[in-house]
Amino acid sequence: MYASLLSFHISIPAEVNMIVLQVPLPPTWLDPTTFLVNLFWTLARSFVTFIICFGIGLLGLKILDLLTPGIHELPNIKGKPLPTALFALGMFIFLSLTFLGSITSPLPIGVSSGLGAGVNPWVLFSYRMIALLAGFIISLLFAFIFDILLSSLKPFGIDLDDVNKSHDATGIYVMGYFIFLGVILYASLLLPI
Repeated sequence: MYASLLSFHISIPAEVNMIVLQVPLPPTWLDPTTFLVNLFWTLARSFVTFIICFGIGLLGLKILDLLTPGIHELPNIKGKPLPTALFALGMFIFLSLTFLGSITSPLPIGVSSGLGAGVNPWVLFSYRMIALLAGFIISLLFAFIFDILLSSLKPFGIDLDDVNKSHDATGIYVMGYFIFLGVILYASLLLPI
């Protein structure tokens, strides 16, 4: 009787005998290639945006010079140490704000993780440039309205042409414009697309 208990045999198909272990693939964002490609695109986009914003800043200064004919920005700054330093400080702050805005600007969902690889980076870049152009136009409009309001409203009666009387004041004025332009372009870079 005990011999019959020990000799029982179970028939198991060969497919069940084998245990298949599948290791799940790591997430896409852990792939070093995806990280490096995303880093490259972010730095390339930021560098190109930096160059474009530098040009926008210089163009903005030329247009500001045209909008305020009583203030001679560039002749008052050139060759004088303090106005030149204030000009450079304003430009550094301006460029820092635009670089920060370019680095921290939001991307469409899935692009930063590599899952949205179907999104063309040039389309995104062109949308960013349109946002920058809109911000630049708005900054010029605000500067023009600011000049008109300060000089024409009775309670203020401030004539910005008085800035032209001092080279240092002109340097501070230009520095203020660059910071103003930088904040507006920073905000326009952070607009979601």
